[in-house]
Amino acid sequence: MNPFEGFSDSEPDLEPRDYLLALKPDFDADSQLTAIRWLIHRNRKDDEDHAKEIAEIDAHIKHLKGLSAQHAVDDWVDAIHTSTYHSAAHSMSAVGMLAPLTETIFYQCFCRIGKEFFATCNPPKQHIRWNVTNSAKWDCHFVITNKGREKALARGIIQLAEALDLLPRLPNDLSLTLSALFEYRNNMFHNGFEWPVEERHKFAKKIAVENWPPDWFSAATTDNEPWIYYMTDNFIDHCMNTINQILDATGLFVKDVLVPLRDINQT
Repeated sequence: MNPFEGFSDSEPDLEPRDYLLALKPDFDADSQLTAIRWLIHRNRKDDEDHAKEIAEIDAHIKHLKGLSAQHAVDDWVDAIHTSTYHSAAHSMSAVGMLAPLTETIFYQCFCRIGKEFFATCNPPKQHIRWNVTNSAKWDCHFVITNKGREKALARGIIQLAEALDLLPRLPNDLSLTLSALFEYRNNMFHNGFEWPVEERHKFAKKIAVENWPPDWFSAATTDNEPWIYYMTDNFIDHCMNTINQILDATGLFVKDVLVPLRDINQT
């Protein structure tokens, strides 16, 4: 069976990620990325317009006196307050698109690698993951230890990629990116925009302990304490770039490693 039936290396528009078709995935990553990119651009424009509105109110205040000035100050304060939640909504929108896409790419690719290439055998590299049941070994939602399996998505992805020898092809900071992305996603979707105070402090400590780059998250504060956390534009762009690198690297891994390995096993 030709895993690349319908296209070949001779086609000039063949991209590294095209080789993922051999896995028969149930997602269209490029279409999703296009939609995500469009919405993020729209949200950023909205944030820029809101910031411009706040600046215009601030400038107008300087030309007012008395009650007119007081009303303008009230409008300015209200605009800033609204902007804080507005930005939080855009941040939740971004993580709500980027985290699930990253998760499904890895989950589906790993499961399909198991089904399409290792249905009757294990990968050649010895690893603790190959000692568990077939369904568990390919489920990246879990990390496998000597004590059994533990639910830990970011660590499970890294462990599976390492077990397959895919990890060296992936971005060097993938572990940091995944832990930051999924940790923020979990907090936002379980706690909303305004997390319990203890969760805010835990996240601040997490940033330091995990050594996440300081330009990945920003925070609105109250009484000099974290109040609402946001993904920065830098981190959003970084996640978009990382997803593209994952798709290309995994596609080439299918072409360069998995298909030749299956050909050898079938001879």
